[in-house]
Amino acid sequence: MPRTTKNNRATGLAMLAGYIALYVATLYAMSRWGGFDPSDALAVAVLLGLGFSVVAWAVTIGAKALSCAVNQPAPELIVLAIYFVALTAFVTWGFDGLRRTFPADPAQAYALVIAKLAIFVALPFWMMRSRFGYRWRELAPSRFKPRHVLAMLAMSALFVAFQAVAGRGLRDITAAHVHAQTLLWGMPIAFLWLTLEAGVVEEFFFRVLLQSRLTAVLKSELGSIVVASLLFGLMHAPGLYLRTGIMQEGLPPHPPLWMAVGYSIVITSVAGLVFGVLWSRTRNFALLTLVHGAADLLPDFLPTMRALHLLR
Repeated sequence: MPRTTKNNRATGLAMLAGYIALYVATLYAMSRWGGFDPSDALAVAVLLGLGFSVVAWAVTIGAKALSCAVNQPAPELIVLAIYFVALTAFVTWGFDGLRRTFPADPAQAYALVIAKLAIFVALPFWMMRSRFGYRWRELAPSRFKPRHVLAMLAMSALFVAFQAVAGRGLRDITAAHVHAQTLLWGMPIAFLWLTLEAGVVEEFFFRVLLQSRLTAVLKSELGSIVVASLLFGLMHAPGLYLRTGIMQEGLPPHPPLWMAVGYSIVITSVAGLVFGVLWSRTRNFALLTLVHGAADLLPDFLPTMRALHLLR
């Protein structure tokens, strides 16, 4: 990767300032004209967007980033941008089609994870390999170096502790009276499933492919973190608007398009910042996927186990 220069820092700071301005304006509009309570969004921004990102930076001090190839930044980014449009369309309508085709679990759960792996991982990798000649290990390096393992364990523990205290996942598990023996074998299964379904899927496309090429084009790690996180959030906006039967906390059941876009900015995009920092500091795909699985473990344990028909 290119060395950081004053211009690189200026680009990153400009991108960050633009993102903050967009965030503030969006949150104000949602609370002023959409009746949106800004308290949860601000808590997410302060705790996850700022606090967890600072911790991610701190725990990776001394961790040498792995080598990650970006051979033709601009052409590769153009290909990914075109694919991003098609991907957004599939996320918006394709998943609903799969849910109608496979209305019952566990068939629906298996169909969705296969589709996610195909469109977020397999097809983009095929494009990068066939068009630009990449091998997997060049795109998504993974090594269990001691400093990387320590960072992975620290961030995983932080996410689990945060979800246990601030989230409702642990309370839901307690309320469901899940037997201790079930937790012993169920937690590893749920963790592996979530690492695959969310970690591999999201981190490969948005961090490994998109953020890496944004870094090379913008010549700014900070700028690429901001842009990749914003695109990650905006991809969810059409689905929030069209899939009106799916409720989101703080969002009305039939939100106008501008509210769906706003929610994707003030909530969804912020969650991607910490993983952007981790990728920027380590370039370790395995680290990101495992931390992502740990972050989703408590809130998604019950839904995962029930979807797989491993728990009633």
